[in-house]
Amino acid sequence: RKRGMVLKIVKVLNNNVVISLNEKGEDIIVMGSGIAFQKKRGDTIEENKVERIFSQQVPDLAAKFQKILHEIPGEYLEITEKIIENARKKLEHDFDDNIYLSLMDHIHFSVQRYREGMLIKNQLLTETKMMYRGEYEAAKEALELINKTFETELPEDEAGFIAFHFVNAGMNGSMEDTVQRTRIVQDTLMIIRNYFKMEFQEDSPDYYRLVTHLKFFVQRMMDKKPLTATDGDRQLLELVENNYKKSYECVRRIAKYIHLEFGYQTSDEEKLYLTIHIERVREHNA
Repeated sequence: RKRGMVLKIVKVLNNNVVISLNEKGEDIIVMGSGIAFQKKRGDTIEENKVERIFSQQVPDLAAKFQKILHEIPGEYLEITEKIIENARKKLEHDFDDNIYLSLMDHIHFSVQRYREGMLIKNQLLTETKMMYRGEYEAAKEALELINKTFETELPEDEAGFIAFHFVNAGMNGSMEDTVQRTRIVQDTLMIIRNYFKMEFQEDSPDYYRLVTHLKFFVQRMMDKKPLTATDGDRQLLELVENNYKKSYECVRRIAKYIHLEFGYQTSDEEKLYLTIHIERVREHNA
């Protein structure tokens, strides 16, 4: 937005959110604390109160905002703003505009579920904690704020769901992609656990490195950008295959699962580094 540009209110959504027009005459959402207090259509928006402007980068954003704010009490938008601002500072990056809608809707739905005695178990909580540590910490702070504000006792599972919103909005991907990435990591860890009949020591550095490697491996798989080979890698693969036979066989099972489920051929280079990470964890658990 150009500084000094005069914005007028087209519609007041609540005290903190209005619809205005940009220089092209397109609807924009303008947000700021008390921005519409005692104001009406046609009034000028005070520039020093403008905290955030949502453009038409998100299709039908203004219409979605109107609909959701009509259905959800204003305090949910206020707490969503606080949560996103805290997460932005903690994670040191911005989020896709859609998070304001998706997270506000999610928080409202979660509080409603709680009050109706319906709590949903988060099957991916452990993996979320490991894969997205920063987002999970920000989500725990968000959960404390939600429980305090709405006098609820939403469990830790909820922090995992909120973390997904941060991950999703930070990567400009879809929530389905975020869930699928986490699910693949979970399934892969299950294959390793069952193959070696062991329980992971989840506080160990080797386990953390394995999960981090899996996260990026799955991301490369979904982006169709596998690791590329070098001559040294090929020689190392033969060495690893011979010396870490059990771990390499486990990796072959993982590759088979990924091929059957997603049609993705795991490259030799991916197999090499995955074998090394699994061997480290196996040795640590021996």
